[in-house]
Amino acid sequence: MNRVVVRLLFGMICAGAAQAAQAQAVDASAPLVPERFHGEWNSELERCGDRESGTNLIIDGTSITYFEAGDTVIAVLPAELDGITVTVDHQDEYGIERLYRTLILSDDQQKLSFTYGDGPESVVLRCPQGNQDGR
Repeated sequence: MNRVVVRLLFGMICAGAAQAAQAQAVDASAPLVPERFHGEWNSELERCGDRESGTNLIIDGTSITYFEAGDTVIAVLPAELDGITVTVDHQDEYGIERLYRTLILSDDQQKLSFTYGDGPESVVLRCPQGNQDGR
């Protein structure tokens, strides 16, 4: 009789683990970064579309892409002034490192204050959607 109870408990644990894994898979496919932050950003509007511009970044639901580097978004938490704090795995030529970013939009959502962990704040401008080729 003990073996029956053990088997039932084991089956319940396995089923619970499978449901948790399935829920994580669904959550992993959902965008983490709110859509209002999505798009191409640059410190100079005339440099929009220039992937080699050191101030160019592209944000989507699951990543932040820079020239020669990128962040995979792990988690997003609310921050001050309707901003977000983003936990990322940053990958560049030195490897992968877990870091934090803070993103705060202006009221008109055309300027983005972007802080790299404890580093200095950068302000970038939303690139016009029709200007993705650098012209």
